[in-house]
Amino acid sequence: MENVYKALDDVINVIVNSEDYKKCITYKEQMNENIELVELINKVKELQKKYIRSGYDKEIKKELDSVEEELNSIPIYSEYNSSLIKVNEMIDYVKESFNDYFNKLLNI
Repeated sequence: MENVYKALDDVINVIVNSEDYKKCITYKEQMNENIELVELINKVKELQKKYIRSGYDKEIKKELDSVEEELNSIPIYSEYNSSLIKVNEMIDYVKESFNDYFNKLLNI
């Protein structure tokens, strides 16, 4: 079992040591220092909740889209999202690979 944990640690280390993961961490730290950006992110989260609770009110959706557009126009936020997508793709690839492996192993 120790070999399994070692191999899993190796996979995790590849992701954690990737350039995209490091960028995510750096961007996240920089964004947390920007009060206006943090407030804008929190506003989007609140509007998302409000939109869902309202039963998908069109006026709230317009406001949400507007704030999201403003947020996405901020370069550091856009770069953060791009890097985060790549990291999530790596994680999904690993999950899918494990699922495929165990499905083949158990269905033989």
